[in-house]
Formats: sequence, structure tokens, C-alpha cells
Amino acid sequence: MPRWVKLALAGVAAFFALAIIGLIILVNAIDLKPYAKLAIEQVKVATGRELRISGDMKVKIFPHIAIVAEGVSFGNAPWGARRELATIKRVEAEIGLLSLLGGEIDIVRLVAVEPDVLLETDAKGVGNWVFGAKTAKPVAAEEPSALPLNVTGLAIDRGVFNYHDGITRETLRFTVQRLRLQRHLLAAQTDLELEATFRDQPFTIKGTIGTIKRLLAKDDAWPVQLTLATDGARATIDGTVDWKAKLPGPNIVLKADVSKTAALERLIGTMLPLPTPLALSANLATSAGETNADPIQITLGKNVVQGRAALHTGDPRPFLSAQLKSREIDIPPLAGGSPERKSSSEPVFSDAPLPAKALHSVDADLELTVDRLVLPTKFRAALESLQVRAVLKGGRLEVQPLQATVGGGMVKGRAVFDAGKIQAPTLAINLDGKGISMEKIAAAVGEASALSGGNTDLAFNLTGPGESLRRFASRANGELQIVVGPTRLSGAALDIGGDLLTSILDKADPFRRSDPYTNLKCAVIRLPVRDGIATSQRTIAYETTKMNMVLAGTINLRDESLDLAIRPTVTEGLGVGAASLADLVRVSGTLSKPAVGIDTLKTAETAASVGAAVMTGGLSLLGEAAYKKWTADPHPCQTALKSASPPPEAKKEGGGSSNLFRRLFK
Repeated sequence: MPRWVKLALAGVAAFFALAIIGLIILVNAIDLKPYAKLAIEQVKVATGRELRISGDMKVKIFPHIAIVAEGVSFGNAPWGARRELATIKRVEAEIGLLSLLGGEIDIVRLVAVEPDVLLETDAKGVGNWVFGAKTAKPVAAEEPSALPLNVTGLAIDRGVFNYHDGITRETLRFTVQRLRLQRHLLAAQTDLELEATFRDQPFTIKGTIGTIKRLLAKDDAWPVQLTLATDGARATIDGTVDWKAKLPGPNIVLKADVSKTAALERLIGTMLPLPTPLALSANLATSAGETNADPIQITLGKNVVQGRAALHTGDPRPFLSAQLKSREIDIPPLAGGSPERKSSSEPVFSDAPLPAKALHSVDADLELTVDRLVLPTKFRAALESLQVRAVLKGGRLEVQPLQATVGGGMVKGRAVFDAGKIQAPTLAINLDGKGISMEKIAAAVGEASALSGGNTDLAFNLTGPGESLRRFASRANGELQIVVGPTRLSGAALDIGGDLLTSILDKADPFRRSDPYTNLKCAVIRLPVRDGIATSQRTIAYETTKMNMVLAGTINLRDESLDLAIRPTVTEGLGVGAASLADLVRVSGTLSKPAVGIDTLKTAETAASVGAAVMTGGLSLLGEAAYKKWTADPHPCQTALKSASPPPEAKKEGGGSSNLFRRLFK
């Protein structure tokens, strides 16, 4: 290398070394206190709050020029819970030199170490971030305006952010373990990395977003590519957001996977009745105040639901519409297998409040069609061709049509949950089924040989208050009716009816276990319900070719208690004696824990006397003609269908034995 080149390089190096030494001396000689005092005064004038810097202030030059302040605090409102709205252990602002030459203050990196921020509202809902009127004098026309300020990088370490609502008294805590926002050098994008905790649930967000400058400028195509994750849940967002609209308008591809919901429930602070595992994918596009998800796909285990949805936000209340369809939805796997039996001490009807208030937050029109819906029952019964449409407007939810094919027959219905008056919602449920084949149902659940025939019609009509299911049941009015036509049943078919039916038939029907089949002529259940009391006054009947049964009594939906009496009568098989046939079968206990017992002939005497006749005790039921005259009904199904509904005062009679017998022998 030529000597002159070496000398030139040495001279340049010496120049820069002297320049750096001089810069260090200059920086250390700068007294920042006057500037800090001026800034504090300006903040006081602008906000009425006090800005304090209790620690050192200094300037760093390596690796970047930065201003460092320690012990920074900002005053709270006079009514606040503490003196400071925010405290920060250390603030560090790195300044870009090149941007200063261009007439702009560019905070390359703003660092906040251990910030502690309290946002709160008073009893009237006024926030502590609302400051008094600004009293700063306007800048004179000839005075130079402040340099534009831009923040391109942000870092927070070990931050705590609390929000306290002075009206609800609720406090939310958001803890930041680590936040990094750093702009790409050659792109208008920013790397984002967040590790935080909300409601004691950790979560992370990582990816890239548009710059803060573009966000503040209300960019209509602000880029976003993020991954959000917490325990048991993960979501990705890829696309752009329109910040010019009244509400942010996403134009993104969204994908989410949820394997368990506990963490999500803690984050949002409410229960999520979502089946898992769940996967969601949707293409979201926004225009003219409407966000469309088309297509949208929801995967629940092996179940796939597809369709489209739209959210319109231009009206005072958001409007959600959706059209979804699925080939099959198998509910039992989503519910964790077969439905668990409730504890005998638990009520059948839940006290959990129905979402009356939530229905006022949005209007909706939702449609769902499912080719096959497998129900969570012991025998995996299924509904075919299910169609549901739910329309929600002004707090009134109407589900119509609500229809499906069951056993070759059609079941149609309508449900209305009217929460127009939030404090006094009402619920009405109406179902009608025609031509339901019990034989087809038995075949569908794998018991094809257990039953033949048995066409069934049903009607279910109840109305009542809608605060909760228990409240609805306890004050319901209406009627339940089921009519089953001729069929031949095996023991397996009767077992499908459940433990209660099996226990009743074992005690009331002497032919139940001895005959391979039961030839059922008809069965009728007609239960009028008045103010939460379901009453049978010979309106439940069961006829076979050998015997009949009639039921009377009450089902008290208020306390879920049972008080029923069943009277069997033999029409064939006179070889059956009194020891083989129960006089009265009593069903007591509760809906969740029924008890079935047998009353003796002595009770039958009492029953007959209440029915306006006295019989001689100790005689066989089959051997007393008078008793048969009073008790036998050759066509109990017809009687059950034709019997008038009990008068309203019947609910006042209570559930005592005399009333049970009076209904049986009336």
C-alpha cells in the first residue's frame, strides 16, 4: 500500500476518534435538567397533572444516542385510588440522527422498564385519563412548530396495567412480561413479539404488523400477519385491516384450533360452551360496513360444518346472518361420550340464568341444515333432515322452522324466547310429530328385532317465564301428549324406555318377564300442566291384549317431586292370582331419583271406599266382580284421550293418597 494512502487512512481514523471523544465530552457536559423542567411545566399546563422525574437523567451514545430517565411518574386524578396514574422505573428513548437531519424526531426505540399503569373510572364512569381543559397559549404564527414525532420501535419489560371500573367495581389486570415492536429497515412493517398475562392466563402474540405511523394515519390496507397462542388454543391472522372505516375492517384469512377451552374462558372471563377439538377457518372481507366470512368452515372432531356468515355494523345494533350446513353432526363424541348421569341430589332443571341481556347486543338471522344429527342418548338415536332457523330482533329470539325427520315421521316445532323485557323474559315451546315409526327407531339404534309397528304422534306445548329452565318448569302452562299405536314389543324394546319404565312394568305387569313378546294395543300419555303442576286424571293409559294400566297423580315441576299411582287390570290370563298382580303401583321420589313401590290390598280397599264404594277386605282382585266393576275400564286409551283437562283448582289438592285414588276411580 502506498505511504500516502496509509497516512490518509490514519488521518481519517484520527479525525473520527477525536470526533467521538469530543461527542462524549459534549454529551457528558450537557445539563438536561433545564430541558426536563421545561417539559414538566408543559405537561402540567396541558393536562393539569404533575410529571415527575425523581432519578437521574443522562444521554447515552452507544450503541445509539439515547436519553435515559429514571423514576418517572405521572399524576392521577384527584379522586383516584392512588397518587400516580403511572410510574416507570426507567425510560430510554433512542433517537435517529438521520431523521433529525430530515426535520423529524424519530424515536428508533422507546424502552419502558417496569411500568405500572392504573386506568380507572369514578362512580359516574369518568376515566382518570380525562384531563382538564388545556390552558397552554397558542403557538404564534412566526414561532417554529415542533418537529414531527415518530416512534418506530417500542419495548416494555415487566409491565403491569390495571383497569378498575368505578361502577361495576371490577378490576382487570394485564401483565406484560415482554413486548417488542421493531420496524423493518427496508419495509413498512413492524415485528411484534408479546408475552403477557391477562386474568392470570398467559398468552403470546408473534408476527408482523404495519408501522405505528401507518396505523395513526388510518391506513386502509394496514398489513397484519400474527399468531396468537395460549394453553389449548392457537389462531393465525394473515391479511390487511382498513382503519379508515368507523370500525376496523379486516380483510384476512383466519384459522383457529382449540383443543381445550379453559384458558380461553379465563381470558374472556366467561364460560365457552364449545365442543372440542374445534378448528375454524374463514376468509373475512369487509366493505360498506359489512364483514363477510365466505367461505367459513367449522370442524368439530369428525364433524364438518360449512357455509357463510356476515356481520353488518352500519345499524345501531350489529346484525349477524349465517347459512350453515353439515352432512352429519355426531353429538356424543363432542360431549365426551355417553351423557353422564346426574347425581340423584341434583335437580333435572338448571337454575343457570338464560341469556336474556345478551340477546339485546345483536340482531341475527341464522340458518342450519344437518342431514343427520346423532343425539346424546344411550341408544344413539338420530334426527334426519334437520332444519333450524333462528331470528333474533330486539331481544326476541324465534326459532322457526324447527323440524326434522324421526323414524320416518316429521316433527315440526317453534320456540320463542322473548327477552324484550330483560327482567321478565318468557319462553314458549311447541312441537308436533306425526307418523313416527317406533319400529324404524328401534332398527336405527340396533334393536330391529325388538319392536314392530308402533306409529306414534306427539304434541308438546308449554309456555312459562324464561329466567331459567327451572323457573320455566316451575310455572309452565300447557300440555304434553304422546299416542302410540299397535305394536309388538320384546323385553329389549321395553328396556329402551329406561330404568323407570322397566321398574314400573316389572311390578305392574305379571306377563312382562314370562311372555317373549308384549302385544301393545295402544299407549297414551296426556299431561295437562297448570302453573308447574302436571296432573294425570286417568289421562295416562297402557293397553295390551292381556292387561290394562291407568295412571293418576301429579308431577310437581316446582320441586320436581313425583306422586303417581298406577292401577293394573288383567283382561286375559285368569290363572294369574292376587299374589302375582299388584293392586296399586306407587311412583314417588323425584325426577332425578324416582322410587317405585307396590301398595297392598288394604290400600285398594281404601281406594275403593274413596271411590264411593266399600269392598270386603282380603279378597283376590280377580275374584271380586264388584271391584272389577268399579275399577275396570275396557278402553283406557280412549278414556285418556277424551278426559277433560283437570280444573285449575286441581293443583290445590296436593299429592296425598286420597287425591290419587279419587282420580283413579272417578
